[in-house]
Amino acid sequence: MARLARLALTEDELDSFAGQLDAILSHVSQIQAVDVAGVDPTGNPLKDVNVFRPDQVEPCLTQEEALAQAPKAVDGRFAVPRILGEAE
Repeated sequence: MARLARLALTEDELDSFAGQLDAILSHVSQIQAVDVAGVDPTGNPLKDVNVFRPDQVEPCLTQEEALAQAPKAVDGRFAVPRILGEAE
């Protein structure tokens, strides 16, 4: 999984995280074993309600102002380092 997530981990870190992952999966297995027959599903146990506001145009930076603080810009866009290799 570390390779797929592109994490550069040492062997000691891999061993440590593998043990932690085993413990997490064990807990998940215990949770999955709970009988929830007759329990209504819920997306959120809290009674929070979205508070909407009307869309309003607000003052903002121009493209030039935003890019003026960027370390690097190319063709009117932020330029960032490549994170994936050519084959991906």
